[in-house]
Amino acid sequence: AQSDEIYGGLGGTIGYGLTMGYAKNISSTTTLRGEFAGGLKLAKDGVQDGVNYTGKFTNNRLGVFADWFPGSGGFRLTGGLTYNDTKFELNSTATGNATATINGKTTNLAGSYYNLAIKLPKVTPFVGIGYGHHTRKDKGWGFFTELGLVLGKFKAESSTDLVTKGTVTQADIDAQNQKTNDSLAKLSVIPSFSIGASYNF
Repeated sequence: AQSDEIYGGLGGTIGYGLTMGYAKNISSTTTLRGEFAGGLKLAKDGVQDGVNYTGKFTNNRLGVFADWFPGSGGFRLTGGLTYNDTKFELNSTATGNATATINGKTTNLAGSYYNLAIKLPKVTPFVGIGYGHHTRKDKGWGFFTELGLVLGKFKAESSTDLVTKGTVTQADIDAQNQKTNDSLAKLSVIPSFSIGASYNF
């Protein structure tokens, strides 16, 4: 038997947003799905230690998944790929005698900007386990839940006018970026969770 399903709920990779998708059962043991998760955007402006900053967090993803059901119930194993727009951006401009440590050097930031972006790779593998999206004989409502892992490392990028002003060298900026990326490398496996309702037709 084959069936089609639409579903929606809450979930995501980092933070929670809307989850919605379409599932197609191609056999009694296999389902293919397309899904959107996210819609989460946060922003904050402020001033700290003489630095004016604007922080933004965006979290959206599109996913294509294959579900395999080893038994007769709804328990499943899932694999797939996600296309991500997950990033944290911090834009800052210093006033007064603000300083920062860049590559171990105390640097005067007065009148300069320093922008940092931390991003998840655009395409990442996904593996998970869950319940739901299986072939059902009757039309109607059901539910789903999923716990998974996104396999990808965040990467930091920065831009500043400190180099052109001669305050620091490009080598200092590159070294600082590398230190940040070394710290982010610990987040190479990122948990994902979703739960919601489905309608089979």
